[in-house]
This record gives sequence, structure tokens and C-alpha cells, in this order.
Amino acid sequence: MLLYLVRHGEAKREDEDPERGLTDNGMRHARRMGEFLAFMDVSLDAVVHSTKKRAAETARALTESIRPTAGIREEKGLSPNDDPAPWVERINAMTADTAIVGHLPFLDRLLGLLVLGDAGRTIIDFRPAGTVCLKPSGDGRWLIAWVLGPEVIW
Repeated sequence: MLLYLVRHGEAKREDEDPERGLTDNGMRHARRMGEFLAFMDVSLDAVVHSTKKRAAETARALTESIRPTAGIREEKGLSPNDDPAPWVERINAMTADTAIVGHLPFLDRLLGLLVLGDAGRTIIDFRPAGTVCLKPSGDGRWLIAWVLGPEVIW
């Protein structure tokens, strides 16, 4: 099982769009990330995203190129300030290759818990539309297989 953590693309300011959907660049970068992942032969069983518009739009843009077999779905508990601990248990029980599209600081804290067991440790600079691929280490922790920032793919 591989796990992909994806930060949503660049979002509009709240005064432009109260729901903070993606900017044109944010949409373009999310689509490009999906195209690049497809080029790398990434296959997904499922894509889950937060209830926020920018995460949903990013998930849809990614899946234009990568068609997850179980589709995409919205999940609660993935918002910026949600506690990532319940997701660690869910992730450890997963058997399907899954992408989680979310936000900072949630993704930083989730990654810290998965890799180091410490939600307070920041491991990478999660850029908009950036993606981290993780694989289980076999001892309850996760290993970072690779990281793609937006500067790499465009």
C-alpha cells in the first residue's frame, strides 16, 4: 500500500471567494501534478479530500489524469485544524493505494505522526499542489518514498 499526501492547489483570497476555491494557477498546477503522477505510473484506488472547496477542486483536477478505481470522496476530519491522530489509525488499517488531499497545518501534523510519531515535527515544506508518497516501514511507522513540489513539474 502506498499513501499520497497532497496539499490543495493555490486558493483564492477570502475576499475574492468566501469558499476559497482554486485560482487559475492553482487549478493548472493541480492538473499538472495529476498529469505528472500519471506519467510516473502512479495508480490510485481512492482519493479522499476535505470538505473545503479548494481540496475538492484539487482532488477532481488530479483525477482527470489518474482515475482511482474507487473514485473520489469527501471525508470529515481533514480540515486545517483537525486532529490527525484518528487518521493515523485509519491509514494503518488501509490496504488500498490512497491519496489524501488536504491542508496545512493538518498535513504537516499527519506526516509528522506517520513518520516520526510526533505531530509537532515539520518534515517538509508542503507547497501548494505538492505531493508526498509514503510507504509502510513494517514497524508501524511510514517512510517517505519521494516528494514532489510544484517547482519540479512546471
